[in-house]
Amino acid sequence: MNEILSPDAIQSESEALKIKPRHYELALAEQAMRRTGGRHLSIEDILRRNGFAVDNKSRAKTKGSSKEDLTMQSLRLYVSSANQAAMGLCLLEVRDGILRIAVGDRLDDADLVRITGALQRANHEVSGVEVEPWDRAELARLMREQSEMAGERLLRLLNSLSKDADDAMLVEQAVSDILAEALESRTSDIHLTLQEDDTRCWIRYRVDGDLVYKHLLPHRVMAPIVTRIKTDAKMDAADRQHPQDGRLSFEWQGRMIDFRVAALPIAPSGQKLTLRLLVRENQRSFDELFMHAPMVADRIRKTVHGHTKDGGLIVVSGPTGSGKSTTLYGIIQEIDRASRAVYSVEAPVEYDMPLVDQTSVTDNSANTIADIIRALMRHDPDVIIVGEMRDSDTVEAALRATESGHLVITTVHSVDALHTLDRIDGFLTSAYRTSGLYILGHALIASLSQRLVKTVCPACHKSDTAIHVFGEAERCGDIGINPDDNVALANREGCDLCNHTGFLGRTLALEAMFPPEDQASRRAITEMMVSNVTSSVVDVPGTIYMPRRASIVDLIRRSAIDAHMGASLLIEEAATRQGRA
Repeated sequence: MNEILSPDAIQSESEALKIKPRHYELALAEQAMRRTGGRHLSIEDILRRNGFAVDNKSRAKTKGSSKEDLTMQSLRLYVSSANQAAMGLCLLEVRDGILRIAVGDRLDDADLVRITGALQRANHEVSGVEVEPWDRAELARLMREQSEMAGERLLRLLNSLSKDADDAMLVEQAVSDILAEALESRTSDIHLTLQEDDTRCWIRYRVDGDLVYKHLLPHRVMAPIVTRIKTDAKMDAADRQHPQDGRLSFEWQGRMIDFRVAALPIAPSGQKLTLRLLVRENQRSFDELFMHAPMVADRIRKTVHGHTKDGGLIVVSGPTGSGKSTTLYGIIQEIDRASRAVYSVEAPVEYDMPLVDQTSVTDNSANTIADIIRALMRHDPDVIIVGEMRDSDTVEAALRATESGHLVITTVHSVDALHTLDRIDGFLTSAYRTSGLYILGHALIASLSQRLVKTVCPACHKSDTAIHVFGEAERCGDIGINPDDNVALANREGCDLCNHTGFLGRTLALEAMFPPEDQASRRAITEMMVSNVTSSVVDVPGTIYMPRRASIVDLIRRSAIDAHMGASLLIEEAATRQGRA
């Protein structure tokens, strides 16, 4: 029988966890329900799943600490399996700054210095070391398992498949290793091309925004792999004439990873599969997303925490692959979903969000996104998430929802925060344009525009003063940094951590525009949009505008991005602004 806690006990426990009491009560109810089904999750795990608590890893990042938890898999990036074997040990994990090492005999002090030094160069602090004596046979078995990466095993499997492409077990293992290799490589998308011409059957990975050609397979090997993936994704494997969408799950390192699968016929007689990796651990919290833009965070937080139904519109824009969905999900996590009714309409749903009623709309759905938005008006919503505004019906339905007093958060494809207004205007029909722009002018709360910029590898990047990098003080002044400031330079030779590219991961280059809140200024903005002079919106008194240039300069100053790349981005931004003017 489940223990019933008193209100005082709930208050005490919630204060200890730094959460709201009602969030703790929800977690207790979910824990009790899971126990009846024979499963157990801790309160902390349930709170993290529901987005009500920040785990140690996220909290460490927010505070700027380098005490990040590392798995055995990630430790292998800093100290290779070969080096671990040479030292006669196996790195198990880093948790809360404590490094656990399995050894068969003893740990040499020089080896320990090499290990901790490699982690420190990658900005991972180790505050203590726990050495665990292991049986030599068990340690050898563990080291063999860890030394064999999925990519290495995949090469052998593909070689075996070239001799016997009909072996179903080999095909199944090859698919598993393709997915595992992609996850180990920080891949965001997997591209598989099937053609009769063997020279065009490539497996490619999208890593940090770049497409990497990884494996070239003969048609007889690629065909069963494509068929297996389509079958696992609940698609019609025999249909090569029509686009299809599916989804599959894959267990990796004890976690279930979702893949969104899309199939497309391509000329002359082939097909293309694209798999989007949906790794929940890659989602970033609200605080992480806007860590270096406190003004943006405060304005959005004020909106999503409001309880009056005044309506409003938050639009996140950017090109495909710029992280719009990640930002959208980060904002959702900031909403108190325990006290507000939150609905989402997506095409399709990417991540399962606890305490959000999500509706997936696909090409085969009977209803459109606009139909679902209109239907939601009868379900007492507080917040409506629209995955993307991509047509006139969706835009009109979203604007009418804001007019009804609902907060709408959505995305759109546009080049910058101001162009977002033109983009929405372009969707409006002539009959609805005046009314739609009036609603937009009075409902718009924030227009955010983002790009993803490659970050330098923390382990191998170089550092130099700005004056040495850019050559003259005037150039430094144009960029907005002091000549004596240190800036980062990517190491073009790279290291094992960054796969010898010099770059590791990407970060946001953000632009934000917040219109004034008084009605007179709102009317002025509406008139500007009707007259097609949206470039003047930032000049309206009370408008808060953070140009992307400021974000890029901040990234250069913090040595997060390559200085030369940052300077090129500033030139592109200047050209974009000049074109708008």
